Amino acid sequence: MNKEKWIQCALEKGMEGFEIYQSFQTEKEFSWYEGDLDSFVTSKFLGTSIRGLYNGKMANMALESVKDEEMDSIIEQLILQAKIITMKEDDALRFPEPIEYIDRVTNIVYPSIEEIKEFLSVLEKEILAYDQRVSQVSSLSYSYQKDKRSIYNSLGINVEEADQGQFLVAAVVVQEGEEVRDASHVLVIDSLAQIDREEFVKTLCDKALGKLHASSLKTQNCPVIFERGAMTSLFSAFTGLYKGDLIYKELSPIKDKLDQQIYSEKITVIDNPRNKDSLNQLSFDDEGCPTREKKVVENGIFKTPLMDTKSALCLKRESTGNGFKPGYAGKVGVSAMNMYIAPGEASLEDLWKHMNTGLMITSLSGLHAGIDFASTNFSLQAQGYWIENGKKDHYVTLITVAGNFLELMNKVVEIGNDLDWSYRSMACPSIYFEDCSIGGE
Repeated sequence: MNKEKWIQCALEKGMEGFEIYQSFQTEKEFSWYEGDLDSFVTSKFLGTSIRGLYNGKMANMALESVKDEEMDSIIEQLILQAKIITMKEDDALRFPEPIEYIDRVTNIVYPSIEEIKEFLSVLEKEILAYDQRVSQVSSLSYSYQKDKRSIYNSLGINVEEADQGQFLVAAVVVQEGEEVRDASHVLVIDSLAQIDREEFVKTLCDKALGKLHASSLKTQNCPVIFERGAMTSLFSAFTGLYKGDLIYKELSPIKDKLDQQIYSEKITVIDNPRNKDSLNQLSFDDEGCPTREKKVVENGIFKTPLMDTKSALCLKRESTGNGFKPGYAGKVGVSAMNMYIAPGEASLEDLWKHMNTGLMITSLSGLHAGIDFASTNFSLQAQGYWIENGKKDHYVTLITVAGNFLELMNKVVEIGNDLDWSYRSMACPSIYFEDCSIGGE
């Protein structure tokens, strides 16, 4: 693709600005099942999307293949698309700015195919030998991926950045009598040699075995700990609260709460695409705007909305570097990146002791159907453990948890210290709340 030629053509046809975004991905995945290599998939993919300004309106198009001889007709289609946009708000491309690139120190060691096969073979045997109730390793895989993205526009932006990672994923089924439970575990790794197989097997199998002898609960209000995984799921469902585009459109329930208390003073929310503890770090967003750390909520006070270029223009503010695409073919929109609730000092076991008796929720489901964003009400299927005398007593299933997110976040008793990024781009520690409504028997 002759990028400069495409830009020149777009400008000659009357566009005020033109941009080319490309994403190149390389991935390999090895799946192991019942003592043998089940599949080996390798892929390479280059995705290209273009966007351009015409009469202040931004048109977008994804290209499955890029052929310079089709340049004229494609740009004319882009202009036609811009002409039929009816939104009143103008958009803009960005000028280049100084970017402090993240120093990516990596110790990744890629294993050979034989090393991968040997490792997965041994790991499967160790999982099956952990406990006689382990009936099946339903999924076991190793994968690695490399990603590179680049942005080139008519205003002078010419940036690119690459990242890479390795992953180990396993799922297990356990059975006792007629009762069957399962669990999975994901590990981000630098090398196979660094993995503590014994610890991995124990974590995976204990997750599943701990779910045996499950029961429901009577409908009640009780103290609740949202364990970090469940808390992250619930928190993720409401990150739209802070998005500048929804605030401008008055669709966010906290649209008029800037610099006001919205949560308990114990809650601080930070968004930092550059966070080196997270899986991915980005020096610039998908518009070429430098990323930075910002406190979205500080001691319960809503301080900073997340913004891309367009929402910043609408709010008469500066972009926070949160303009991201859901994929190369998607449009740029406001998105959190490496957002988290600042951890406290108590361990999860400390939270159990301080609560003494109550429910710890470990997983949630039904997040799409059970969330009312406008009111922040939620009603979700949940699983977890009943805590009695400060210890895990038994696994709990077939229950629902319901409440109002804004109200819940003002009922914080204590925040745990168990923040874990693992494979996530959003993370929360475990949080102990005064009470929540539990539906059961």
